[in-house]
Amino acid sequence: MVKYLLIGLILLGAAADVGAGAWTLQRGQFWGKLTYFQQQTEEWYVGKGRFGTPGTRARYDFDGQYKSRAVFFESMYGVTDRLDLGLQVPYFDQSFANAAFAEPRTDTGLSDIRALAKFRLLAKPLVLAFKTGIKMPTGEFKNEDGLIPVGEGQWDFDFVGQVGRSFWPLPLYGNIDLGYRVRTRNEQIDRDPGDEWFLNAGVGYQLVRQLMLVGKCEVLRSRPAVVFGGIEAEIKRITYLTPALLYAVGQRTMIEAAVRFSLNGRNFPAGRQFVLGVATTLGKDGG
Repeated sequence: MVKYLLIGLILLGAAADVGAGAWTLQRGQFWGKLTYFQQQTEEWYVGKGRFGTPGTRARYDFDGQYKSRAVFFESMYGVTDRLDLGLQVPYFDQSFANAAFAEPRTDTGLSDIRALAKFRLLAKPLVLAFKTGIKMPTGEFKNEDGLIPVGEGQWDFDFVGQVGRSFWPLPLYGNIDLGYRVRTRNEQIDRDPGDEWFLNAGVGYQLVRQLMLVGKCEVLRSRPAVVFGGIEAEIKRITYLTPALLYAVGQRTMIEAAVRFSLNGRNFPAGRQFVLGVATTLGKDGG
């Protein structure tokens, strides 16, 4: 059973956060995951300067509706037993429509690619790792009212501390990621989006030999954006709670089904996201 538990630890990850979890792969192992997201909502969390208290969950103006579908390809490679290198390639198909627009605002295509490295510092009594990542402005950035573009037009640099623990012989594990994201200015529109703090915490329990129940909480808090060289604008906040089921197919492959619920936020779409993913491990022992 411990083998299946460790498979779950390695293959879990946040669906949109490659390399989540403090555990690293064995040298020469390759881990890959393909994840599909879908969201449709008519609500958002109100931001600064809008009607209502900031953070209020409200309907979009003019009967607005946001739709998003996304596919993420994520990969990790064990350079050594303590060092992993990874890559995330996202694809988005999203639109926003309301009664004031003649046609929906749409954007489709590859988004910003993220590369990362993770180094395990300790294995006992806790698994402790440090992860760093770079998001490159490879996706197309469009500056249109009501549109969330597939690319953000700027660079990000992530610095994350990760702590994990298996509670064997109980079929239970826990993991916490705490990170800081340095966000550079979008030169095209003279806007600094504001640095971000983020927390990802997860607990997994092995129900039966091939089935794991996972609960995860994700929190993001940003500093105010700065526009036109010095004017403070909105902040971004979001908290998600995600229950998920992971089903092991043999010893190498895991299927994930999850629902991501937004609990609170500011300047973020509200509502549910449906998630379906499949991950596999290749190489030594296959997991």
